[in-house]
Amino acid sequence: MTASRLRPARVLIWTAVGVTAVWLAIVVLWQDAPFALTFDDAFYYFGIARNVAHGHGSTFDGIDPTNGYHPLWMLMAVPVYAAGLDGTTAVRVLLALQVLIFGGALVTIASVAGRAIAGWDRLRRSRADDGDHLARWCTVIVAAALALGAGNPFVVGVFVNGLESGVLVAFDALLLAVGARWRGRFLTGGSSRARLGVAVLLALAILARTDSVLLVGALGLWCLAEARQEGLGRRALRPLVELFAIPLVTLTGYLVSNQVQFGIWLQISGIVKRQPLNPARGAVMVVVSLVALAIGRWGFRRMTGAATGSRRFRRVARFAASTSWYAGFCLVLVAYYQVLQTQQWPWYYCPVVVYVLSLLVLGVADFAELAVVDASRGASVGRALAPIALILLVPLFVAFGYQTRTFVDPHLRSIELANRDAGEWISANLPPDVVLASWDAGVVGYYSNRSMLNLDGVANSKEFYDAGVHGTVRAFLESRGLAGIVNHGTPVDGEDPETRAFITRVFGPTIGAGARVIQAWPFIYSGETVGSAGSSSGMRELAVMLYQFDTTSSPASG
Repeated sequence: MTASRLRPARVLIWTAVGVTAVWLAIVVLWQDAPFALTFDDAFYYFGIARNVAHGHGSTFDGIDPTNGYHPLWMLMAVPVYAAGLDGTTAVRVLLALQVLIFGGALVTIASVAGRAIAGWDRLRRSRADDGDHLARWCTVIVAAALALGAGNPFVVGVFVNGLESGVLVAFDALLLAVGARWRGRFLTGGSSRARLGVAVLLALAILARTDSVLLVGALGLWCLAEARQEGLGRRALRPLVELFAIPLVTLTGYLVSNQVQFGIWLQISGIVKRQPLNPARGAVMVVVSLVALAIGRWGFRRMTGAATGSRRFRRVARFAASTSWYAGFCLVLVAYYQVLQTQQWPWYYCPVVVYVLSLLVLGVADFAELAVVDASRGASVGRALAPIALILLVPLFVAFGYQTRTFVDPHLRSIELANRDAGEWISANLPPDVVLASWDAGVVGYYSNRSMLNLDGVANSKEFYDAGVHGTVRAFLESRGLAGIVNHGTPVDGEDPETRAFITRVFGPTIGAGARVIQAWPFIYSGETVGSAGSSSGMRELAVMLYQFDTTSSPASG
């Protein structure tokens, strides 16, 4: 293969490296990067990792054990705190690690695209006189699409955020690369050693984010279809065991470990956010699953040659066919969170974003090549490729600019900065044994270094969840010695009506009337918040308020 044929792969890989280098510099050098990139939930990981490293066990508040996290990222975070790092420095180091992992995923995507592009063979055959020149410009366009798509702050924030998606992205990208390389033939396309490598990737994906069991299930159905298509019979048993024994043992071990340590099979965070399954939701999931199966069947038939399709978009079509099992998984994943969970956050859809990035790069390559091939012989490079740049790159550039402007908006990260300030004030002014609570306990709990109960329950214990089910929240909180609540809210005459209403509802009117705000941290926020009074969005004045009260001043209710 000539040097010119290698050029697209090299350019795309270096583009991925460049995007990684820029974002690594942002994380390391920009003071507010840890608060612009993270979500409050990330600080549950950081707080629990710190407690594990210091020998306090798997707990966020220092009182009750919790399994409200995905295990692999937690295991990766613990050594940072064991090494003596803490505070914002530790967060910055972990975000830098996630940038490098994200960069590895981008290099994988770039390698897949570079291999698919090869040397722009079709273009060179149709334009023998100026093919080299046109190929270089097509490569530039694809590289620009990769840079604008992968470097978009919103996309980066899906993966570099202090949460589990920051490690899952690498496994998803590698699994897609294997699917493309083997043309979807997982049972017959690789060696036994390679299949064991895929099995390890699947196991790590489960540990990275446990909803990856849906991915394992999608690939399992795909492999059964392959075994039937190839007539493998009993010969399929060995490759199936090679692919799925390790992830199944890993999943079983994880579930049993949860039951033994925490008295619950699944993560408490998932249970807290779970919607009750009713006939309507069940029917939606059945329909979505059938559509996902149809997508997989389409891809499988294309892969095996049982169906024909346009050869014009050959790269993206080949990739989509070989990975249609992954596309079906993505559809089910989106439905799972939209239908069966009460909350939706960007990092939940990490696998979808990985897939879209891969399709984007390959699709732009096909479009660029077609524009040149279909152009008249005398057409200049500008006339041939300008429409593609206008149609594809301009929207990407506009999205990049809009998200960049949003990313640097100080009012968007103001809520985390206010919570940090509150946490640092609590650390400096309240006794070490004080017990507080918050619905957004991540940042304030991390920086306070005090016992901070999570009232959402996602980083709390099963006992707290059971207390909510049985109506014994007051008894639970009093038994932990709760002395106050700190949370953001909309100030009304120096008060947060929602927090005071909660205190009154749980502890009674006497304690509710006696609760007082001892400190407040006002800020202007631009974004969406969710509270007991509903959700709100837009630019508005908020404040983090610290309420103090005495739960011993009124007898406990039955």
